[in-house]
Amino acid sequence: MTVSKSKVLLVDDSKFLRMANERALSKAGYQVSTAADGEEALQVAREKLPDIILLDMMLPKISGRTS
Repeated sequence: MTVSKSKVLLVDDSKFLRMANERALSKAGYQVSTAADGEEALQVAREKLPDIILLDMMLPKISGRTS
């Protein structure tokens, strides 16, 4: 029986926070993808189809906040 890991997309422009949170989520058993800005996040989300996206609200290029 194969157990599927939940897929998380972690989006943060802070490299330190991105790496720390990625490590913690991976240790907790999640399959983690990361992105450093809004444009990269959209590309990764389309490719990986994450179950959940953890998103910084103030990002370069495309913000996490919509109008």
